[in-house]
Amino acid sequence: MLGAHFDTWHASPNASDNTSGVAVMLEAVRILKAVGVEPRRTIRVALWAGEEQGIFGSREYVRKHFGDPNDSEIGVTPAHENFSVYFNQDYGPGQYRGIYLQGNESARRMFTAWSEPFHDLGMTTVSPRGVGSTDHVPFDNVGLPAFQFLQDRVGGTGGHTNLDYFDTLPLDDLRKNAVIIASFVYHAAMSNERIPRKRMAR
Repeated sequence: MLGAHFDTWHASPNASDNTSGVAVMLEAVRILKAVGVEPRRTIRVALWAGEEQGIFGSREYVRKHFGDPNDSEIGVTPAHENFSVYFNQDYGPGQYRGIYLQGNESARRMFTAWSEPFHDLGMTTVSPRGVGSTDHVPFDNVGLPAFQFLQDRVGGTGGHTNLDYFDTLPLDDLRKNAVIIASFVYHAAMSNERIPRKRMAR
């Protein structure tokens, strides 16, 4: 699964935050379709609402479709067991330089191998850090592998303002990001095994 939020800060044209993320995810899916991928696993793209107001869209999606192992009244759905991974883009339009593991060291070997073909693009870092404040967090909170990419910081002070215009976007970086995410999604979708999960805190 891959996704990005399409809602915006009020009065913002929304180019870097987060139309750029939406464009990358849609282009990644277009690439996969264009090369004729026949995945073993379902590939789903999600474009979220309500992220800027409190990550509402992705949170409700996760609750409805996967449940919550931390809530005995809700429990988990069968989809929770079958789910493999969610990839998110939200931290601006900058070029991917790596991926945050969210503390899931079990995924390091896999992501290191998947990143190797893109070292010439600067995609070299597999960081142990967990990052927050966007739509991968609800998945991570219920024990589902979910990841955000480490990106160049670009866009200046335009985010969350009326200056967040299309002409400020680094289009070549977005194209590179789409190729990288398409490759990551391809590997995940063609694998017989799920992405390894980290242990849930009790």
